[in-house]
Amino acid sequence: MAESISEEDLRKLITACLPGPETEPGMEVLGFSLTATKRETEQGRDSPVLDVYFPHALYARWFRQDGRSSTLEYAAHLALGSHLTVRYHDAPREIPEAENTAEDQSGTAPDALSPLPSDMSPPDREEYGFDNFFSGQKNELAVSIIRSMLEDLKCGSMPYNPLLLRGLPGTGKTHLLKAAAAALRHIPALAEQGRIYTLSAPDFAGLFRQSPARQEIVRGMLRGCSALCLDDTHLLVRSPQAQEELTSLIDILTATNRPVLCACTCLSPRQRAELAGADAADIPSEEQLAPSLLSRLRKGMVLELAEADLDVRLSYARHLLKELHLNTDRETPLFLARRSRQIRHLHGVILRMHAFFRHTGNMPDEQDMEGFFRASGSRDSLTPEAVLSLVAAHYGFSSRDLRGKKRDNQLVEARQMAMYLCRELLGESYPSLGRIFGGKDHSTVMHAVKKIRENQVTNKDMHILVTELTQRCLNRI
Repeated sequence: MAESISEEDLRKLITACLPGPETEPGMEVLGFSLTATKRETEQGRDSPVLDVYFPHALYARWFRQDGRSSTLEYAAHLALGSHLTVRYHDAPREIPEAENTAEDQSGTAPDALSPLPSDMSPPDREEYGFDNFFSGQKNELAVSIIRSMLEDLKCGSMPYNPLLLRGLPGTGKTHLLKAAAAALRHIPALAEQGRIYTLSAPDFAGLFRQSPARQEIVRGMLRGCSALCLDDTHLLVRSPQAQEELTSLIDILTATNRPVLCACTCLSPRQRAELAGADAADIPSEEQLAPSLLSRLRKGMVLELAEADLDVRLSYARHLLKELHLNTDRETPLFLARRSRQIRHLHGVILRMHAFFRHTGNMPDEQDMEGFFRASGSRDSLTPEAVLSLVAAHYGFSSRDLRGKKRDNQLVEARQMAMYLCRELLGESYPSLGRIFGGKDHSTVMHAVKKIRENQVTNKDMHILVTELTQRCLNRI
């Protein structure tokens, strides 16, 4: 029966089930083919497979953005049944339909397989893996726990459920979430049990802005999945209904030992101070989620991801420059790492350097680099020297005094304050700070940072002073 439906009839059926004209995802340029393949299950029943052909790869990439593939697949499941599998091809169909059917029945898989709702990233992106995640020592534990959880799942157990990744923007939450989702798809028991859904919070909320009948279909599909990976969970703050749906879904999935992985952005007081000009009050916070949802997200394993420090950013800069065959002097990776606080900003700057070199044959000069930093969202440079100078002036010393070995009480406090601010604002590693401060041992720097951090909690005046000096450092940017 599947083979008797023409391409035009398929297009009409699917178009009729779209939520509305405003959501129509460019149906007129897509090619369709419906076949039946034998499912590898104990029942061995036939399962319909819808092949979707894009006119070219660029159109395919555009189509997979902003939930268009989710909209198409929702309509396809509504029109053709919930057991439908949707497969994508990044080029038009060039072979006869009969031949294409035979190829499908022989078990040859297409380039990409995308369930409903689909992963929002292009399926050919392979950079989301554990091996190419630049974690640094601060995030090694989080990566180790996720990998341990995946190994436990292969044996049928899920000791940490749900698992919540939380941290500041740019700490790698999305990378780890997608790496975990990719690994989940290679666990046979989960693949046989049902679909593994990877989507962002706005796409999840969008599934429940439809008619009650269609919401019920989506609800059933989600509750039948074998795993859920949800990114940007904090953005559900603006959708009370989606929060209720997720709360119920977490209860159902965790009760049957099916993994739920969520990622959530949280902003520190320092970052909110930096974003004050952009009205930081409007930025959603994890704490604004409904208490019932928040308690469920936190009842399993909560992993805090730290910002990439200077050593991690430096390693990443060296890696990417080498991968792109950009020959630079020894100081360039360090310059890039210091100017870019986030890995994604660093990545953007180096890509612009690569594009500039390819088109001009020359490396960018200082003025070009400043333009690249502005385009990537990086601020002007705050250097260790600037922090030392500011702190020394506040306490009535010179930068040379802070680098020296004198140990009177006031000078020691100034030195510890400068070490703390360099660590917090620049992400300098402890060994690097030891070198900056005249060859001090890294344990001395760790003690200084810990002491200032603890004194802020017990001493109100110290807390006020740290806040003031932090703001003055940021105002220099």
